[in-house]
Amino acid sequence: LFVFDKNTGVLEYLLSTGFSQFDVYKGYVKASLSLASILLVFSNILNTALGIYTGTSLDFLGTVVVLTFAVGLSGVLLGVVCMIAFSSFQKTQLGANQPLGIAIGMVPVLPALMIPFILPSYALIIIISIAVVTLLSSLGLLLLSGRLIPREKLLP
Repeated sequence: LFVFDKNTGVLEYLLSTGFSQFDVYKGYVKASLSLASILLVFSNILNTALGIYTGTSLDFLGTVVVLTFAVGLSGVLLGVVCMIAFSSFQKTQLGANQPLGIAIGMVPVLPALMIPFILPSYALIIIISIAVVTLLSSLGLLLLSGRLIPREKLLP
């Protein structure tokens, strides 16, 4: 959507009406996080239903729900910010930024999936730390978008 909006002049229009790079990015991030939240809600409902069916403790299911949202949303945030940034760096918009942005967004998610098997006693602390670091780095990139990426890069 970002690449399409850039190529059709939507971003140029938004910039001409007073939007900053941060405002533009913030809109795409909000939309992505909203869509991810919907998917995470359905995922957590399914996980909880299966957990109750198999007799998993409610404390554990509550922890899974919280960690799913923390890691999922922070990973999506990082992926979206990276995809938008890489799109802005490309001269010709071919949409090739998505695989790289998704790969970067998966960097914090994969360790969070493996940690419970490797270090079960420290899993909760490590996964929350991964989510916090990912969230802070994503928000830092988003807040610095005006300095890192010139307005001209949003033009077709």
